[in-house]
Amino acid sequence: MKQRFTISFFLIVIFTAPIFVSAQTDTTETSDEVIINGKRYKAVEEKKTVIKKKKSKSLDSIFVIDNKKFQYYNNWLSFGGGVQQNLTYKRGLEFAGGVDLNFHIKRNYFQAGALITGKRFAHYNNYQLHFGYVRRYEDTDFHFAAAMGISYSTGFQVEPVDSVKTYNRYYNQPGLYIQGEVIKKITYDVGMGACLFADWNKEQSMMGLRFTLYFSGAYTGKRYKDR
Repeated sequence: MKQRFTISFFLIVIFTAPIFVSAQTDTTETSDEVIINGKRYKAVEEKKTVIKKKKSKSLDSIFVIDNKKFQYYNNWLSFGGGVQQNLTYKRGLEFAGGVDLNFHIKRNYFQAGALITGKRFAHYNNYQLHFGYVRRYEDTDFHFAAAMGISYSTGFQVEPVDSVKTYNRYYNQPGLYIQGEVIKKITYDVGMGACLFADWNKEQSMMGLRFTLYFSGAYTGKRYKDR
């Protein structure tokens, strides 16, 4: 009962957090500026060009911060390591490492990633791949994202052999995963933060926390060349 309550609470908090913060919205043109997530930036093009882009429903709006051009809809990579708690086998905290590639198709974001876990670093017994849908919010200071999707896990579990516990039982299981990341930006396209994640399948359930490095593809070049 406690495990079901924990899983349900985790699911609600992670996936709805960015919705309450504010879902990502398109740029809004006003005078010679664009408004992105409530903040004003000087548009790259003149007003007539911006209006023309708006009519063509361009999804890759360009804005400028400190002479650097960034695109509003962009892909990002996040990766890092931390700890996870196995909820099924009640083991202690163990190592977890993961990497996620997040990409967009028009206004929709998707995630493809991998997770490895084990007793400690370089001693792994679980390998997971996942794919899911992402909700995202970002501004010049923070990036928030929540993802939910399907997973596929393979690895070994402990079974006693002659009274000695060894990882000798192979398994592979489809499952569900969910995760949320909070990033403090160092620059607009680089940052660091934390990722809270969980994975459930018939073999095992786990929850964990990872330290995360964040790199996005928002930067497109300089507006004016250095003289």
